[in-house]
Amino acid sequence: MERHITAESADSPAHKEALEFVQKNRDFFEHYARGRVKFEPAPAGLDTFAFDLEKDTIYINSRFYKELEFSDEKTSFAVLHETEHFLEKKQLLAENGGDKVFGRYLKRIKESEAYSHMDNCVSDVRENGAVVEKTNKSFRDLEIKLYKEDLFKETDFTGEPKHIQFCDTLLREARMPDEKCEVALEVREKLDALKEMKTEDGDNFFKILTSPDVPMSFRFSLQNEYIWPVVKELLDEDMKEKKGGEKKGGKNNGGKEAKADPNKIFKEAYGRAKKRVPNAVPTEEIEKAFKKWQTANSENQLDRADKEYAEKLGVKKEDLQKYRDIVKKLEQIKNPETNVGIVEELRNLIAKIIARRLKPAMAPRYPVEEGEELVDPAELVSQVKAGNLEPKVWETSEIKEQKGQKFGEVEITLVCDRSSSMMGEKLIEQQKAAALMMEALKEFADLCDEERVNMEKPLEVRSEIYSFQQDSDDSSPLKKMSKELGEKERIEITSVLSSAPGGTTDFIPLETIASGIDEELFNKIENGEVKKIVIVFTDGESNDAARVKRVLEILRQKKVVAVGVGITKDGRAALDTYAPNARLAETAEKLPPVLADLLKEHLLDI
Repeated sequence: MERHITAESADSPAHKEALEFVQKNRDFFEHYARGRVKFEPAPAGLDTFAFDLEKDTIYINSRFYKELEFSDEKTSFAVLHETEHFLEKKQLLAENGGDKVFGRYLKRIKESEAYSHMDNCVSDVRENGAVVEKTNKSFRDLEIKLYKEDLFKETDFTGEPKHIQFCDTLLREARMPDEKCEVALEVREKLDALKEMKTEDGDNFFKILTSPDVPMSFRFSLQNEYIWPVVKELLDEDMKEKKGGEKKGGKNNGGKEAKADPNKIFKEAYGRAKKRVPNAVPTEEIEKAFKKWQTANSENQLDRADKEYAEKLGVKKEDLQKYRDIVKKLEQIKNPETNVGIVEELRNLIAKIIARRLKPAMAPRYPVEEGEELVDPAELVSQVKAGNLEPKVWETSEIKEQKGQKFGEVEITLVCDRSSSMMGEKLIEQQKAAALMMEALKEFADLCDEERVNMEKPLEVRSEIYSFQQDSDDSSPLKKMSKELGEKERIEITSVLSSAPGGTTDFIPLETIASGIDEELFNKIENGEVKKIVIVFTDGESNDAARVKRVLEILRQKKVVAVGVGITKDGRAALDTYAPNARLAETAEKLPPVLADLLKEHLLDI
């Protein structure tokens, strides 16, 4: 049956009829499908069925079967039949490489009406058998009525091409084994040969082929190997008979023989065949559903993996994906002065810091007159024979001290601006800068742990992050001071920094930080055991600049490196408020590079 698109509205009688039919029978259909399929009325304008392989939905237009004069009961049987087609296709797509098999299948049924009709007949044996097996005798009675009263009223197929005779008879006699169809002798011989085929275990081949337990992919391979060659042979004979004694094709303008198209030659016969074996879901609808499934699944494979990983971490999938995107973009940002990536520069700095702290290395000295290891025996013999009793053929080692500062701990605090004026590009770049710091410090801390046993004086890197937004959370860190900086924490912090609900109360987190420096920590800072760095982002004037200056003075008296970074020209006030340690990121996109410079500057002497 061809697909017809009409201009009917959602209020049309046809659409209302489909809606009523689905509403009346939905519970029964969904119970039959065991909740694996949803059933909806076909959209207005579609007078056939349709599949959504991604959303597991079958769209029903009951009028398709009403036009074939099916009763509601027979239409219900047909819906279950289409459900089996749908479930079989879903099963195929769930198999490894099933999408490739499905693609090849679609190509074949589009190119060859003969192949399509064969496939429809073979699969209908399977689908109807599955419906009857899953329901009861009343549905078997319905099937018998469908074949006798509607689809195959006539059983004499001798007027049809032989390849169609074969397919139609194969279907009808498989489902109505007590009634023989009239076909050409050659067709009957091939049908009988197929029916007598046995597997190695002695089972009937065709029953195995059409068993509901056989996967669609296996059915394809079997029907392609054993059924299609028979149909193709009969098709070739039909082509010869159709053309009589003439050549298969006429001459084209170039004098070459044109190949005859069976789809055109037997167009009317295929039209009659489709009335006996109606296809409620046209090939173009199946292709459309498959393409939609392909698009969704090419994206969804990664999406599903992200979802599972996000659930494992305990974060939202969207937040995970956004964070990964931010980190990816950081890799592309370069220092305009060196044309080297800011991430790469920080990694190089971290590597140098670690290298400076490694234990004194044993440097080999070669060659020497005496040592721990003889490295050139041949030269020893040669020199002794020559009268040199102290040849330089030994190797020894000497200790070389590697110089560098020896802070044992580093504490870095980032204070972020979530005032309402940050909305837009500034907020996005602040997220990038925060992610840059977190990624760099996470890598730094991990390397310090890995190289701890190799360092003369181990180094511990700790970090904390605050934000200010003029609410009670200003004094509570988004991340407490610690060396831990897990992926979940980094993602959640970046997510929080995606909004800017309040005002510029930068003094609150600064006062909290200052109050947390007790006498013990101050002594460590003063004695060079701890280096403490505080970096504040702000895009405007503080709500209380004098208060900020007072707490900055306290922090600096306690030997804390406190730096303010103004964001865009709106943040120029920070140059005064945070003087003398202040920077300006003249544009929002310069914020990550400015932060990278600050980290390099203040970690250089670690």
